[in-house]
Amino acid sequence: MDFTYGGYLELINLLKQKNYQFCNYFNYEDYDKSVILRHDIDNLLNKALEMARLEYENNIISTFFVLLSTDFYNIFSKKSNNILKEIISLGHDIGLHFDEKRYEISGTKELEYWLERESEILACAIGKEIKVVSMHRPSKGILENDIQFEKIINSYSKKFLLDFKYLSDSRMHWREDVIGIIDSEKYDRL
Repeated sequence: MDFTYGGYLELINLLKQKNYQFCNYFNYEDYDKSVILRHDIDNLLNKALEMARLEYENNIISTFFVLLSTDFYNIFSKKSNNILKEIISLGHDIGLHFDEKRYEISGTKELEYWLERESEILACAIGKEIKVVSMHRPSKGILENDIQFEKIINSYSKKFLLDFKYLSDSRMHWREDVIGIIDSEKYDRL
């Protein structure tokens, strides 16, 4: 798959052809075949907005995960804040992209404490409660344990890594044949 908007639209259209419903972390169980799309925003909010507009024009929703500990954007700057609010206005969800390496964390309770603090900051900036988190470069401990948080959904919990077929690209490289997997219709949850 090409990492172009055209290539992305081909992926979206294939999912539609195979009758997948575009869902979020709260309504996926309402459908026989569901797909949760997510975007971790590490660098460029303006590119995230382009993706949000493209998805809106194609009647799909996704979740955009915002990183607070980045040198590339400031969620409180007027420009960045307006971008995030426009993404929300297009029907998309905003989640927290949490960098656990930013803190000296010694256990799950401490992890949850810092995660909740950052969620509160992001919620304050966008005026909307944060209900889901995606870890930035998750540690082995995050990936190997089914960590549940009291107030926020962990997108790396076993529910989303094992009950779903988890497909991911990193730096414009798919770890698996995403088109072949979708085309096979082997999985009801992506």
